[in-house]
Amino acid sequence: MITFWGGANEVGASCMLIEIEESRILVDAGIRMGPGQDTQLPDLTALERHRGRFPDAVLLTHAHTDHTGALPALECILPAGVLTYCTPATKAITKVLLEDAVKRQRREGEQRGEEPLYPPEAVPAALARMVDVPWREPVPICGGALTATWIPAGHILGAAMIYIEGQRESLLITGDVSVANQRTLPNLDVLPTGCRPDVMVMEATYGNRQHKNRAEQEFALARDVAETIAAGGKVLIPVFAVGRSQEVLLVLKRAMQRNCVPEFPVYVDGMVRRVNQVYSDFSAELTSSLRRKVKRGEDVFYSKTIRPVSSREESDSILSGEPCCIVASSGMLVGGMSSYYAEYLVQAPKNLIAITGYQAEGTPGRALEQERVWTLDDGTSVNVACKVTSYSLSAHADSKELTGLVQPVQPRKLFLVHGDDAARAALAEAARSAVPNVEVTLPENGRVYSVREHPGISRGKHFANDRILAELSDHLLQIGYTRSFAAWELAEMWFGTSAMTRLKEAFLQWCLSLDWRFFARDRDVFYRRRQA
Repeated sequence: MITFWGGANEVGASCMLIEIEESRILVDAGIRMGPGQDTQLPDLTALERHRGRFPDAVLLTHAHTDHTGALPALECILPAGVLTYCTPATKAITKVLLEDAVKRQRREGEQRGEEPLYPPEAVPAALARMVDVPWREPVPICGGALTATWIPAGHILGAAMIYIEGQRESLLITGDVSVANQRTLPNLDVLPTGCRPDVMVMEATYGNRQHKNRAEQEFALARDVAETIAAGGKVLIPVFAVGRSQEVLLVLKRAMQRNCVPEFPVYVDGMVRRVNQVYSDFSAELTSSLRRKVKRGEDVFYSKTIRPVSSREESDSILSGEPCCIVASSGMLVGGMSSYYAEYLVQAPKNLIAITGYQAEGTPGRALEQERVWTLDDGTSVNVACKVTSYSLSAHADSKELTGLVQPVQPRKLFLVHGDDAARAALAEAARSAVPNVEVTLPENGRVYSVREHPGISRGKHFANDRILAELSDHLLQIGYTRSFAAWELAEMWFGTSAMTRLKEAFLQWCLSLDWRFFARDRDVFYRRRQA
């Protein structure tokens, strides 16, 4: 079974519980990035309501905040001994992101009186749970009951697809993937020989579109930046600190080194600086050309024209100084230094704000990109006078690339997550057309999805309530399941997956309430088979 607590029908708060062969695995624990959300966290309260359903292990696909930002909140309710498995680079980047989040929450608490999502001490505790995993090697988890293999997914440093195998069942979770090569990283790796999972959970961020030619978009960005600066303006490139910022810096650096554009000053501000250092520390995982530069002693991202900003005073002097380009986090302009710079640059027609990444619904970046509106700190909105241009430099696979990923895998069931309704619906149609035998599901947050098809013990026959419960009890004994079950799970076993309705679930609940000889109530809404 798979329970989606966040990130199913949205981009943000990715978090799913996988129950496979008596083991429970939580994959990712992210937050929602846009302001004005009802809650930034996935539904972690489900863990508190049903303590017996705590995961045996936590697995991380990659470090982006929409996949890891809730780890400290999870730390506050997770029992001791539950380990978090991830690649070493993911751990290093997550440390940077979470430590920055603590500072930001403290600052916002002082300025706006907002309560933090978690206490500061939860961050080092969450980091202490993390266990490094190797690439491409099966790692025993859940006491050796399962294995998990981390396969390079492109996207950002340390990002992985995770292949989980049990004795009878298997599934592949793509996380966020990049099929095309990037300037920092190779594209996703090939799946292991014989990787034919029963279930595949795949992102659908760009499921309804195809990317523009990458080389042309990179040249257009460098050209527009150079032309804006030559005309006396300033350029702000708001970037995700992890992944996009490094790509943008290399695009600009390469264009100037090859004399595609005149040299111009580039200032790097915000959390981008710390993440650049992590990328340099893991140079063995970068592209071959970058590895060669590191061996020659070259700096990966900086040069005589590209340099980091050292203080807020320097940031202010950049705003009042000569024309230049500023590369700053955050990518959706939700706080961070990019928001600070935008406040000053949006009202001058000679300036340019270059959008290079996905802008989630409700974020300042989405309002700027689509509505040309910027909201000041006091809540008033101003019309944007500067140029706002978008460039397709995505680190997510597009519709055609994602469909091509499903074809060789041929899963029995495909869940499409991490996308809006339009993107997921379009990708579902493309996947069904390309792989007719696959069953495609568009899950919703808060829903539980049974992967195994129950034929139904009843086989359409009608029995008294005590006979129903007795046969269910015998069935669980035969298959060796000892965990607790929700009423709907028992109803699905009895009637069959295809025949399930809410009325039948209510009927089974009624049967359980009449006779306590076979099942005992466990944790309020769950039932455990009584031992003979």
